[in-house]
Amino acid sequence: MRKSIKSIGIIATMGIILVCAYLLGTTQAETVTEMQTVTEIREVVPAGYIPLDDSIVDMNTIVDFSATEYGLQLYFEDGSGYFWER
Repeated sequence: MRKSIKSIGIIATMGIILVCAYLLGTTQAETVTEMQTVTEIREVVPAGYIPLDDSIVDMNTIVDFSATEYGLQLYFEDGSGYFWER
């Protein structure tokens, strides 16, 4: 009987300490608010920087594709195509 009363007293004391620590921590802590400014820098590619000759495919004009074990077939808006071997 005496041992169980001691255990209950220890558990109650620990509970009271935990509740007091929580209340002390929540009332004493101050809220810190930081304001940050984000600046976004975008680079503009000047005209003529990328060579637009026949060796470059305009991906905006591709309407379909099919992939096989030998390569990739690209289909363009104008009905033409391009096969890219592996």
